Amino acid sequence: TGKGILMEKRKPEEYAFSCSVVKANENKILSKMDYEKLMDCKTVNQAMSILSDFGYGDGRVLDNPRDFEKVLKKGLAEAYKLVFSVLPDRKELELFLYPQDYHNVKALIKAEMLKFDPAPYLVDTGKFEADVMTQMIREREFIQLSSEMKHAINDALEMFSKSENPQEIDIILDRACYKDMLIKAEETQNDFIIGYVKLLIDILNINSFVRLRRIGKPWSFYEKVFLHGGNVSEKMLSGSWEENNQQLVEKMASFGFKEAFATGAAKVESTGKYTDLERITDDMRMKYVRRAKFVSFGIEPILAYLIAKETETKNLRMILTGIFSELPREITSERLRAPYV
Repeated sequence: TGKGILMEKRKPEEYAFSCSVVKANENKILSKMDYEKLMDCKTVNQAMSILSDFGYGDGRVLDNPRDFEKVLKKGLAEAYKLVFSVLPDRKELELFLYPQDYHNVKALIKAEMLKFDPAPYLVDTGKFEADVMTQMIREREFIQLSSEMKHAINDALEMFSKSENPQEIDIILDRACYKDMLIKAEETQNDFIIGYVKLLIDILNINSFVRLRRIGKPWSFYEKVFLHGGNVSEKMLSGSWEENNQQLVEKMASFGFKEAFATGAAKVESTGKYTDLERITDDMRMKYVRRAKFVSFGIEPILAYLIAKETETKNLRMILTGIFSELPREITSERLRAPYV
């Protein structure tokens, strides 16, 4: 990866205030038992009244049960705001806002090229507000963006003008996003942050490896979407492209992906469903961040809190959608991610 400017390393005690604020808020993170209680609810509003004790909404009845999505988004945005307001230096965790920024860039470029309104697709939890990013893309004013992002936007625009394939935009920007994140992670000199970003890259690579093999894409296509910088090398995966899952289970065990192949990929092969694989790899991330519980002061518990809230939002979305759509409880329960607490 390209080397950036190293950040000054902070002493653990410089995080004392941030950690105490975050730990006080950890009491409101939902546990497995809380999820069970929510899944017993018959209506979205019944669930929402329980959730108001955890800081979601104000306990008032939703006029439209589908509005729970707005409440969840607001809850996550507040968690981000809290974390960034107590950090000694925002820059240390800013890299975790990049996926939202890159998401907005993708939406804005596609909207411009394919002539649709991007507004419904934009998110406001990035480093840049959605309207600021909209203006930057519209006016091609990239001075505030990282060099990775600038190059990627120019490449994506050029590529699209030749191929008119919106998928190319995703491929170019996804690659840049994780390269950008890894450069910034390395600048923090924090092993926990670097390790987490590498794990994210591995998970995305393994998920697309399984997905593309399943739909019969050639290795040459996978090579285009492969993200560099993880622990599982491209060479290792290229040597495994033609192998069956059983051979891969043993091979991937040393990288921690044994269950992902033994259960997740096996399920994809037999049923075409990706839910198990996605849940297993999400749980791997949670297992990694739970290590932060043993750190009294440092950036680790602060990052862990953010990831815990993201996972919680995902779980609540599944539960509330399940209640709204009257899905059998077992189906929702099987899909839930392991909570932080």
